[in-house]
Amino acid sequence: MSLRIRTTLLVIAAIVVVLGTATIVIDIRVDNEVAQRADADLLEHAQALADVFVARTRASTQAFPSQWTPSFLADDGINYFHIDCGGQPVVSSDEAGSLPWPMLAQQQSMAFADMTDRRGTKLRAIALHFRPDLDAMHDAPSDAANLAAGVPECLLGLAVDYSEVLAFQHSMDHIEFGCVVLGFLVVAILTPLLVTRSLRPLAGLAEAMDKIGPETPSMRLQSSPIRELSPLIARFNALLSRMEEGLMRERQFASGVAHELRTPLAELRTGIEVELRYPSGRDRQALLADLGEIGGKMERIVTALLLLTRIEAGIEQLSLQNVDVSALTRALATRYALRLQERALQLQLDIASSVIWMADSTLLDVLLGNLLSNAVAYAPSGSTIALRCAPLSWSVTNAAPDLTDEDVARMKQRFWRKGRDAGVHTGLGLALAASVAHAQSLQMKLLLQDGYLRTEVLVQA
Repeated sequence: MSLRIRTTLLVIAAIVVVLGTATIVIDIRVDNEVAQRADADLLEHAQALADVFVARTRASTQAFPSQWTPSFLADDGINYFHIDCGGQPVVSSDEAGSLPWPMLAQQQSMAFADMTDRRGTKLRAIALHFRPDLDAMHDAPSDAANLAAGVPECLLGLAVDYSEVLAFQHSMDHIEFGCVVLGFLVVAILTPLLVTRSLRPLAGLAEAMDKIGPETPSMRLQSSPIRELSPLIARFNALLSRMEEGLMRERQFASGVAHELRTPLAELRTGIEVELRYPSGRDRQALLADLGEIGGKMERIVTALLLLTRIEAGIEQLSLQNVDVSALTRALATRYALRLQERALQLQLDIASSVIWMADSTLLDVLLGNLLSNAVAYAPSGSTIALRCAPLSWSVTNAAPDLTDEDVARMKQRFWRKGRDAGVHTGLGLALAASVAHAQSLQMKLLLQDGYLRTEVLVQA
C-alpha cells in the first residue's frame, strides 16, 4: 500500500472518529438543553396556572367553571390541562380527561412525561401538587387564611404541544450532520493533497538515492532540516560508508591478488613451456616439487590477503584467551630453523619464562610468524637475528643496512618494496601483521637504529 494512501486513510479515520464522537456528544447536549428549557417553561406555565386558579377561587364565591381556559394558555396553540382537588375534578380543558396523565408517587412533587393526543400530536405533560391555602397565605388577611385552611391538596396537569421543540431538535440534528458531512468531504479532499505535500521530501530523498551507485560510492545524502528524515539519512550515509569500505576492500583485494599472483603465475607458465619445448631431463619428483613450491607461494599470498581483508572488514571473529607466548616463540624458532640454516643466519633467543598474553592464539601466531619470517627472509646472509620475548613486549631485530627512515614510514603499506634486488620486501607481511595487531588491541612499532630494524609488539596496559 502507498504510504500516502495509508496516511490519508489513517488521518481520515481518526477525524471521522473524533468528529463523529464530538457530534454525538454535542447533539446529546443540545437536545438535553432544549428539553430542559422546554420543561422549565412548562413548569412556569403550570405554576402560573395554579396561581390563577387560586386567585380566582379566592375572588369568586361561585362554583368554578369546569370548562375554563386562562388567557395566557389560550394563545399557546394546542394545550390540555386539568385540576383535581381532593380527588374530585374541578376544572379541565376539552379532551383532557382522555389523556394518560403522569402519575405522581408518594413524596414526589412533580413529574414530566411525553404523551400523544388522539390526533397524533406530540405533547409534553407535567403533573404537580399544590395547596391553594398555602399558596394563598402570602398576602391574604387572617380571616381569608382561616377560611382556606380546610381546602384539600390539589393535583394539576398541563400538557402542551411539543412538536416545535422536536422540530427544533431535528433541525439542529440536520445542521450538525450537514456540518460533519461537509467537514468529512473537505478533509477527504484536502488530506491527500496535504499528505502528498508533506511527503515531498521523501520523493527528493528517493531521487538523491537514485544517483548513488557502485560507480559513485563516495556520494552521500545531504542533511535534511526535517527531524523525521535526519535519522534515516544518517543511517543511510553510514550504510553507504560501510558499502564504500567494502567495495574498496574488494577492489584492493582484487588488485592485490592480481599484483602478487602475476609473478608466480608467470614463473609457473614459463617453467612449463620451457620444459615442454626443451626437456631438461630432470626427475619428475623434483619438477613437481618446484611446481608445488610455486603453488604454495600463490596459496600463501591468497590466504594472507583473505585474512587481511577479513580482519579489516571486522568479519574475523576473535577468540581471546590466555596464550603462552614463551612456548609460541620457541615453536616459531623451531619452525624457521631450516630456513635460518639455509641462509646461514644466527638466531639469538632471549625468552622469559611463563609469558602469558590475552589474545587470539591463531592470529597471534600469524602476527609473530610474519615478523620472524620477514626477518629471516630479508636479513643479510650470515648476520644475526635477535629474538626477545618479555612479559609486556615481543621483538625481533635484524640488520637492514639499505633501509632509511622514509622506508620505515612506508613499510606497513601493502605491496611496498624497496627494490627487488635489495632483498627488502616487507609490504604484505607487515601490512597483515599490523592489521592483526590492531584487531587484538596490540601495538606494533618499527624502529630503525644504526642499520638495524627492530619490529616490536607491545601489550597495551
